[in-house]
Amino acid sequence: MEALPRFRTRRSGRHGSLVLLAGLIVVLTMALAAPASSSASLKRWGQYFGGGETQTQAEPTPVTGLEHVTAIDAGNATSYALESNGVVYAWGDGMYGQLGDGRYGQLANSPTPVRVSFPNGVSIVAIGEARDAGYAVDSTGQGWAWGSNNHGSLCLGYSPVLRRRPEKVSGVTTAKAVQGGQNHVLWLLNNGTVESCGSNMQGQLGVGSGVQESNVPLLVPGITGIVRVSVGEHTSAAIDSSGRLFMWGGNETGAVGVGQKYRDVYTPMQVQFPSGAGPVTDVSAGGDFGENDHTLALLGGEMYGWGVDSRNQVGDEEMSDGSGENKFEPVATGLHFTQVVAGGMHSLGLDATGNVWAWGAGYGFALGTGSSKAAVSPVIVDTGVRVISATATNSIDSSEGSMGG
Repeated sequence: MEALPRFRTRRSGRHGSLVLLAGLIVVLTMALAAPASSSASLKRWGQYFGGGETQTQAEPTPVTGLEHVTAIDAGNATSYALESNGVVYAWGDGMYGQLGDGRYGQLANSPTPVRVSFPNGVSIVAIGEARDAGYAVDSTGQGWAWGSNNHGSLCLGYSPVLRRRPEKVSGVTTAKAVQGGQNHVLWLLNNGTVESCGSNMQGQLGVGSGVQESNVPLLVPGITGIVRVSVGEHTSAAIDSSGRLFMWGGNETGAVGVGQKYRDVYTPMQVQFPSGAGPVTDVSAGGDFGENDHTLALLGGEMYGWGVDSRNQVGDEEMSDGSGENKFEPVATGLHFTQVVAGGMHSLGLDATGNVWAWGAGYGFALGTGSSKAAVSPVIVDTGVRVISATATNSIDSSEGSMGG
C-alpha cells in the first residue's frame, strides 16, 4: 500500500456521522492517444444500470469504444464522455431518451458507448447530466438538453415529458459549463452569472421560495464572477473568482454547510471556512437521497467536508458504523488532493501524481477494491488519472481533460 498523499496534517473532532451509498465509478486512466480498439480510455466500477439490467464491476473495468476523451460525467443510469473532436458518447439506460440517439423505452439501453445525435456541424465543448437527462454546451455557447423533462429540468419550456435527441435551449446561448442534479440544472454563463431550471422544492434553483419549479432558465441572484458550479441531488454550489463558495438547496442533513438554522436555503449563501484556510479551488456537491448527502471542497489543497458522515464519506475518520452525526459546517480533514468528488455514501480524491483514492461505504463495490468492505481511510484504486467524476452509484475518471462533475 502506498503512503497517503500529505495525509492527516490535522485531525477533526469526533462529533459527526457519515452515511454511504453504493456507487459505480468509471475511470479514464490509460493513454488516450491510442486507438480505442487497443487502449481503454475509461474505467468504471461499482453498480450502474446498462444494457437493460443492473451491472456490477468490483474493480476498475475498461469502457471500450472511446478515444481522445477530454471530459466525462457519470450518472447512476447513464454516463457521458466528450471526445476532442466535439463528439459526445453515452452509455447505460435510455428509457427516457437520455442516450440521445433517438431511442427510448424499455429496450433503449446500451452497455457500450453510442454517439449522441447532434445536428451536423455542432461541436460540443462541455457536458453535464441530471437524473435521466443529458446536457451539453457547443462551441458557440449554445445549450442543449435531452432525456427526461421531469419538473421542466430540460429548460425547454412547455414540452413533452422527454426528448430523444438533443434540442437547443433557447434561453441559453452564452454558456460555458452545465451541471445537473436529480431534477434541476445549472448553466454557467460566459459573463460569470448562473441560470437554473427544474425543481425548486428545496431551494435548489437559488431563486427564492416563491417558485416551485421552472421549465425555462432563471437567473440566480446575488452571485457574479462565478468560475465553477457543482450540483447535488437537491443542492447547488458555485465558486467565484475570489475563491468564495456559495451554496443553496436542501440543508436538512447539513449539505449546504451553513449551520443548522436553515432546513432549506432558497438563495445563495456563502459557506464560511476558518481564517487562513485559503480560497476554494474545487467543490463537489454529492447526492441527497436518504442517508446520501455530503459535500467536499478543496482549500489550499486540503479537503474540507460536511453533511451526512455515517460511513466517513466526509473523510475525517469518524466512526464507520453509522453512529456519527451530520456535520452542518465544514470540517478540515487533513487530506490533500487536486480534485475531490462526493459520490453517494463514498467519496473519491485525485492526488497530484494521478492516483485515485476512495473511502466510505463499499456497498455495491463502490470503492473499486474488489471488496464490499467499507474504508474509513482512503485506499488507492487506480493510477495515471487526471479527472474523476461520480454520482451516488456511478463514477468516471480520465487521464486527460476537465472534470465533468
